[in-house]
Amino acid sequence: MPRSPISRLNARGSRTVSRILSAAARLFGSTGYEAASMTEVAREAGVSKGLLHYHFTSKQHLLIEAQRAMLRQLKHRFDDRLQQNPKRGIEPAVEALDSMWQALLEMRGFAPFMVETFGLSRQNTAVAKDLEGFYAESMSLLEIGIREVFSEHLDELRWPPERLAWIIRVFLHGAIVELARAETDQDFARLERTWLDCREVFLATALRPPTEPSQGR
Repeated sequence: MPRSPISRLNARGSRTVSRILSAAARLFGSTGYEAASMTEVAREAGVSKGLLHYHFTSKQHLLIEAQRAMLRQLKHRFDDRLQQNPKRGIEPAVEALDSMWQALLEMRGFAPFMVETFGLSRQNTAVAKDLEGFYAESMSLLEIGIREVFSEHLDELRWPPERLAWIIRVFLHGAIVELARAETDQDFARLERTWLDCREVFLATALRPPTEPSQGR
């Protein structure tokens, strides 16, 4: 897969790429990946088709980079919150998850796009291969974040970092699906309440009581 174009751009080029990725996410979410064309993406982003192909070699490349852009925003929020709190343990972990949840809320307009990619991983063999690589990358970053935030308490975790990463991934995927379905203020209020419930569950269960034996790592 071609590498991400963002790392080799100046500020103006980076803004153009971000505009293209946002346009692609909107179109893939509203019309579907298969139905959307590169011409439509270029029109939606307000760029020429030649410039679009300069940055992205194919629609498949564009799909993966749009996913990576979402991941970068979530990771940026997580890392920023960790840097603001030098402590390590359950409280800064929950604060970092809070920041990821807020980022998801702010990106809720892209939720239908993210749901669309979930289905593509089962329908299109070529896309599925790249999506598997993306998910492996995102899981690795999530596990690294867990190891960092619990660096002084790894032995106290109820689940090893790789399993906790899966728990968080399943929650995030479920949250994205529900955000894609939400339409009314009541829907969003219910989701916010559910996040607070999940937050309490995480606080109560992520660490083992001192008397509970550790599970196999």
